[in-house]
Amino acid sequence: MMPMTVTTRVVKNSGFLFLTSLISNLMMFLLTLFTARYLGTYNFGLISTALSVIGIFGVFCDLGLGLYAIQKVSRDYNLTAKYFGTAFVLRLILTIITFVAYVIFSYLSGFTGEAFGVMFVVGLYMFFNSLTTFYYSLYQSNEEMHYQTIVNTVYNVGVFLISLLFIYFRLNVVWIAFAYPIAMFISLLLALLIKFKHYPKFEYDFSKEFIKELIVNGIPFGITNVFTSIYFWIAAIILSFMSGSIAVGLFSSAQKLLLVLSAMFILLSNAVFPVMSQLFVEDKDKLSQLYKKFMKFMLILSVPIAVGTFIYSSDIMLIIFGAEYLEGTICLSILIWASIFMFLSGTSSTLLGAINKQFFVTKVVMVGAFFSVVSNMLLISQYSFVGASITSVLTELVVLILMLYSLRSTEFKLNYKNSIKSVMQVVLANIFMAVVLILLHLPFLVGVVVAVIVYLIALFVTGAINDEDREIIIGLVEQVKNK
Repeated sequence: MMPMTVTTRVVKNSGFLFLTSLISNLMMFLLTLFTARYLGTYNFGLISTALSVIGIFGVFCDLGLGLYAIQKVSRDYNLTAKYFGTAFVLRLILTIITFVAYVIFSYLSGFTGEAFGVMFVVGLYMFFNSLTTFYYSLYQSNEEMHYQTIVNTVYNVGVFLISLLFIYFRLNVVWIAFAYPIAMFISLLLALLIKFKHYPKFEYDFSKEFIKELIVNGIPFGITNVFTSIYFWIAAIILSFMSGSIAVGLFSSAQKLLLVLSAMFILLSNAVFPVMSQLFVEDKDKLSQLYKKFMKFMLILSVPIAVGTFIYSSDIMLIIFGAEYLEGTICLSILIWASIFMFLSGTSSTLLGAINKQFFVTKVVMVGAFFSVVSNMLLISQYSFVGASITSVLTELVVLILMLYSLRSTEFKLNYKNSIKSVMQVVLANIFMAVVLILLHLPFLVGVVVAVIVYLIALFVTGAINDEDREIIIGLVEQVKNK
């Protein structure tokens, strides 16, 4: 059984992150609800295209330095000032270079008028976001996620309120885009204040040996992020050039839900990564148990989300985006299945990074990026946004298979015979939930409540949640209550 000391640390880290996730997702829902309807498919597609481009460019602001610093500092907190001080200077230099390269790319790509204005403004958001998320890495390395919760909540509430204000005054799409960098700049100021009040003064080591250590060990994380961003964001960019902004708007509206789920997983991953890194040094058996439990819980969480979203996809699109976006329902029906593979592959990727096998992850996502680019070029030319949706699911599946294959030579590989039983139990519980929803023809909001109740009952009936899982869940609840 996974010891409660490990469980306690994961809860400590993830409890605050779940709080910010709930607030962030609510704000993202409301932001999307208002902006998508106000802007329409074309202008919403412009902002979505810009966000997709910075999704790829943004990773060059860090190149893995933050993740490597987390890995080192989580094992020895005394290294905080030196590693994060030096990494910050490198992050600032990379961010400036990346911003300039992004602006040049936007100009050379033929964006003009409002389209270029949107691209430039979203680039400012990328600049401030790079510096703000650097401090997130600082908080994560010391397992003090509540600071990230505060900063992230300020950003999400801020961008929603500023966007709402601009919509009230009927401003154009460029001004709506301005809500992102303004809110992020405010968050950056808050992150700086927290750093100065609660963390040691940064130290700087620009010796050739130390800079080489940071770059050499950070690059595998950085390359992984680059290729991950390519295979996640490239579809919208290719769509923009091959099918236009309306197609991007339809695809991106459906992809928004996947982004919400991705953000949730990243929060969980950030909470677990420092714990995994330390356990790899201190107790590999506990690490193996943590990984297997995390995989099981990710399966239990992701499958019902996919099933429920598939059943109510048209209702979700109509409620959030309006009738203008109903054509994108098929995108949501397809894309949501990628979330299952994304949660599982992400968990394996987190483990590989924690056990110093980040180069394996780099090779996997490199293959995933290549597969995504080629598949998108082929399928988008024939099926537009539907082809982009299919490619997204296939890419996540390919990445999951390769991640699991990469673990085959480690002591943390899964026992597939034992895993089959758990998978079948979860599948049966979801079949039972789906049958109930389909037979009862319930309205969306009522259906969500019924689905949660039915699924929880089905999990216990099928044995998907066993005695050991119940003890862990009870322990988690107690830890949350104590907080």
